[in-house]
Amino acid sequence: MNKRHFHQLLTRYRSGECTEREARLVDQWFALIDVDAEDLAGATSELTEARLWNAIRSRSGLDTKIVLKTTEMPMAESKPLHFFIKWRWAAAVVLMLAAFGGYQWVSRQNGRPGKLAAGETLANLVAKTNSTAAPMWVLLPDGSRVSLQPQSTIEYPTDFQSDKREIYLKGKAFFEVARDERKPFLVYTGEVTTKVLGTSFWVNRTEADKAVEVSVVTGKVSVFQKDKEKEARAGNLTGGVVLGRNQRVKYTPDTKQFTAVLVKTPIADEVYKNAFVFDDARLSTVAQTLEQAYGIDIVLANERLKNCLFTADINSQPLFTQLALIAASVNATYSIKGTKIFLDGKGCR
Repeated sequence: MNKRHFHQLLTRYRSGECTEREARLVDQWFALIDVDAEDLAGATSELTEARLWNAIRSRSGLDTKIVLKTTEMPMAESKPLHFFIKWRWAAAVVLMLAAFGGYQWVSRQNGRPGKLAAGETLANLVAKTNSTAAPMWVLLPDGSRVSLQPQSTIEYPTDFQSDKREIYLKGKAFFEVARDERKPFLVYTGEVTTKVLGTSFWVNRTEADKAVEVSVVTGKVSVFQKDKEKEARAGNLTGGVVLGRNQRVKYTPDTKQFTAVLVKTPIADEVYKNAFVFDDARLSTVAQTLEQAYGIDIVLANERLKNCLFTADINSQPLFTQLALIAASVNATYSIKGTKIFLDGKGCR
């Protein structure tokens, strides 16, 4: 525990925002110096906080002291802690240290990756919960937008002042991220971290099996286990995946596995809205147009398929209907394997 975390906990204690576990921990701290908790809200709050911190640091075997320029503190206050703490409080010290250790462990294990585990050190987090039956838009400090789905919650700093933008999500949300290459955008959901620079994507964590699913609408994102952020920064994603447009991944906590597939309904880029009109077009050209429009690899399993010609207007059809019509016209079939689509058949001369 450092001084900043200590101050944050006391701040939440003053405002009544502590959990029951945290409140008991602070009460034990006050027992160390024989001071009532009410003193923290009074004129001597700074002095009391300093005495608490010195007591905790002393019992932890550390030498750092808080030095306050004040005439209210008697000179005797600078003596070692054992001159002031009665032996009957020794047990309370041990309990306090054990309780804080338990508090840190719990914060790392709950549904939201603990602020300490995720690297969050800011005291002021804004929490938004959608208690309605309809999606709720939330504007973030950097201009990014979040469509928070019903019964979902996000937490984020009042200002992204560090070298990254960190969001904590419980439930489901759609993100439209403002691009900022200097500050990667990180969404912590259960055991999973989703990292982007600027894109739009869905994140959903189901309560039933605690699985996390990420679906990309535009751009690219990297998805990895939250304790693998260092490896992900170095480009090592053996414990995660990189997703492109119209791709999704599901992470299962029980198996620690990422399974990447296509989204259920791929959406074409707006530029290709009216590009699916073909007149005796070679199948290689048709496949290339679909690849560029949807951002999905389409593989012609047989080289002779490239010689086949296709004529049709399939602008108003979704991708999988388009594929079915194309395959039927050249006596072929299509299949989906992971994030790729394969067209197979005898082909044409």
